[in-house]
Amino acid sequence: MLSAIQIIRTIILIITGPCGIVLNSCIVAVHLSHWKKGVSLGDCDQIILIMGVTSVLLQCSLTFNGIADNFELYGHFDKEIVFVNDMFFLFLNFFWIWLTAWLAICYCLRLVNISHRFFIGLKKRISSGVSLLLLGTAVILGVINIPIFWTLNIKAKQNITSTLPVDFLISDSDIKYLSFTAAFGCCLPTLITSLCMGLSLMSLLKHVQKMKQNHSQSWSGKMKTHARACMTIFLLMALNLFFFLTIFSIILSKFEIENNWNTLIFCIIMASPSGQALILLFGNSKLRSDLLKTCF
Repeated sequence: MLSAIQIIRTIILIITGPCGIVLNSCIVAVHLSHWKKGVSLGDCDQIILIMGVTSVLLQCSLTFNGIADNFELYGHFDKEIVFVNDMFFLFLNFFWIWLTAWLAICYCLRLVNISHRFFIGLKKRISSGVSLLLLGTAVILGVINIPIFWTLNIKAKQNITSTLPVDFLISDSDIKYLSFTAAFGCCLPTLITSLCMGLSLMSLLKHVQKMKQNHSQSWSGKMKTHARACMTIFLLMALNLFFFLTIFSIILSKFEIENNWNTLIFCIIMASPSGQALILLFGNSKLRSDLLKTCF
């Protein structure tokens, strides 16, 4: 018979799994429909498309881990296979955060008027080579994550109180390597995102000052775009950072978390891909209207 915690987790899986997959699949479907019609996708649209695909894969990985963890199925898998699954999950997490950073850069270059030669050249390079940038980011993150397979010692899970499927025997050298991967995979893109968001906010404040000088009370379309983009990037950054810190704290604490807190963390982690989809939909009016047209 299932325990109360297992029943709660089962309900969470039933709700968050399909919800995250469907919402992000809809975002992917909208952009693919434009591509099939011959409409060229802009740099931001390409990034949002890849974000949708990444979120679908991440939700599938989370759901698989959640089911196996909740029903104690890991005894049927080799621990190396489970560990590879976890490394794939960490790769998706890092890539998720870097995609937010690239989206923040694209929004910043589009919204902020900077006449410096460096920013003009950067804008042209990103607009023409966003696919190569995303591919290069994925390759670098993959290369960084592969050595973790040999640096961490693995032991089989002895209980069902963990959010991730295996327990790690973490040495001091492993912590240093994990800190390096966390710095590159999370801290650096978060810093870039914060910088871009700050520049966008400065541009928005300049427009507000001009409005006050002109005694205008109405918001222009450009200002609304600035505000919506800043809010979208801020929410994505907050979600990704909170998601990663939750995972990283679980690993460093060696999964010694009480059942009640573990269930709450389980719910937050499982709902994160759905949260990203909702942020993108509510932050992008064009994407939202295209989705409604596609569905109805």
